Amino acid sequence: MDRNTKKAAQKIDFATTRSERFTYGLYFVGQLIFYCIITGYLQLYLTDSGIPATVVGAIFAVAKVWDAVNDPLFGIFVDKVNFKKGKYIPWVRISTFLIPAATVLIFAMPSSASLQVKTIWASVGYLLWDISYTFCDVPIFALATAMTDNIKERDWLFMTKGFVTMVGGLFTLIAVPLLYPEIGWTATAVILSVIGIITMIPVGYRAKERYVTKPEKEPSIKDLLSYLVKNKYLLIFSGAMIVGALTNTTAAVNNYVAIYCFGDARFMATMTLVATAPILVSIIVVQQLIKTIDKLAIYLVSTVISLVFSVVMYFVGYKDVTLYLVLCFFKFLFTSGASVLAPMFTADCAEYGYFVTGDRAQGVAFSIQTFTAKMIAALSTSIGMFVLGMVGFVEGEGAVQTQSTIDWIWSLSAIFPVISGVAAFFIILFAYKLKTSDVELMVKAREGEITRDEAIAGFSRKYV
Repeated sequence: MDRNTKKAAQKIDFATTRSERFTYGLYFVGQLIFYCIITGYLQLYLTDSGIPATVVGAIFAVAKVWDAVNDPLFGIFVDKVNFKKGKYIPWVRISTFLIPAATVLIFAMPSSASLQVKTIWASVGYLLWDISYTFCDVPIFALATAMTDNIKERDWLFMTKGFVTMVGGLFTLIAVPLLYPEIGWTATAVILSVIGIITMIPVGYRAKERYVTKPEKEPSIKDLLSYLVKNKYLLIFSGAMIVGALTNTTAAVNNYVAIYCFGDARFMATMTLVATAPILVSIIVVQQLIKTIDKLAIYLVSTVISLVFSVVMYFVGYKDVTLYLVLCFFKFLFTSGASVLAPMFTADCAEYGYFVTGDRAQGVAFSIQTFTAKMIAALSTSIGMFVLGMVGFVEGEGAVQTQSTIDWIWSLSAIFPVISGVAAFFIILFAYKLKTSDVELMVKAREGEITRDEAIAGFSRKYV
């Protein structure tokens, strides 16, 4: 942890212990290992296995139809069910073993199987992984709101986890392209899954739930669905993120950029390193900026600059490798700045939802975040693969692509994402009006430090 983070931590009156905070962040190392191997390499694994790009796109698309039902229902289920060991911790413990099992299953597809069997195997495996990841993602984010009721401590937890999660993501995205050509996809998945389990186990036995509020009257499913409708800022922010994913096909085709534009599969590791390195810088800078500047302003500025770099990268092209890597670094410096802030907006929306509805349904709020994250990954991947299939992409390891297909791969990586990125920017700019200072007043009202009327009087705008 850097000196600035330590100074920020010293100014917070922590409710959590040091070991809780450490194991909470450590959990995300394992979570990101599983997330990165699926979102970063599953499409490459499937096309290398002989499954056509359009079929791969369909697999991702169908899985998200299930997501539309799975995530919100699980969020409701989390809010309704109370185990003896807590509301969220039991789910965290269960997910520690489910997600690695589902990950290994996907990458253990028999190479000699027919295309039909491979398609069924990949579809069922991805659906099981999706369910397992829901068990993992919804409770771990909601757990932060139960560990502490201090909004600054909660933001600090979300912020500092970035330091350790970067380790998991960077390790996975670099290790996979170096390992799978030597030992195969299945062995690679097993090794990473073992590491993931080791990092995810501790928080389930160290974290404590201190502030899980229970309403005087248990809400019905109808009440919780009504909460979603009334929490307009949660829906606006999540909706904008999904819109932004419609043409954001960079991650879907980056592996193909390394293989076909730059001519070397090992270049995937270099691209990953350059794209990931800016995260640490972004965390440090954003952590300082949010002390004096509203999160929303930082988010919007970061988004605009990253879109500008995307346009520049497209016209510069991929002939100059050094220039490409420099532009990549600065683009992802601002992209990661926006990504660091995203979980904080969900937490703010959960507080807003409690203020306007009276139901502090964190499970619902964070299930929407999980749903949004998976929709972003799946939509961008499925759309990217559909387009690749339509422009003549040839599946199979070592396949040769036409120059036209290679040009499309570059377009999907650089300029195509700008289209929906601009649309998402304007949705947030004109529709999302929830300010951090107002959320802090909502928290004070919830804790009884001020009255509801005093909070409303102090708001920068009308919310209720």
